[in-house]
Amino acid sequence: MSLLDLLHLHHPVPPPPPDELIHWDETLSVGNPIIDNEHREIVTALNRFYLDWVHTAHDLDLEAELKKLKVIVDTHFANEEELMACHHCPSLAGHIREHRQMQTELQAIAVNAPSLSGAKLEARLLRFIRRLVMSHVLSWDMDAREYLRP
Repeated sequence: MSLLDLLHLHHPVPPPPPDELIHWDETLSVGNPIIDNEHREIVTALNRFYLDWVHTAHDLDLEAELKKLKVIVDTHFANEEELMACHHCPSLAGHIREHRQMQTELQAIAVNAPSLSGAKLEARLLRFIRRLVMSHVLSWDMDAREYLRP
């Protein structure tokens, strides 16, 4: 069962491919092609981590992948904040606060990754993934989608 299945138990969701923790579908769309593409990039990056865990080969260069994820997330958050400011979104301050907390959390994971055991690193990454998808995309972004449209 994918993460989105768990989040949307009230809607039947087709099974995701076995190599995905999160399957991109329209439940993640806010109706803005730029933001939606960034969400897809984030999902792809998160699925790369998942695939590495599933196959237990751990061939993934975690340091490089975390840097890539940070660039994607930072760009995405900046784009969202700019759109929300332009559209005078009333929840912008809270959204920015949530973004900064997630950026701090991701930075802490990246800095501490080399010294964490595999299980601890996986737990911290899974907690971050859950927060990013559930709190950010499926909650904050969906609530603000009218302010994220082009």
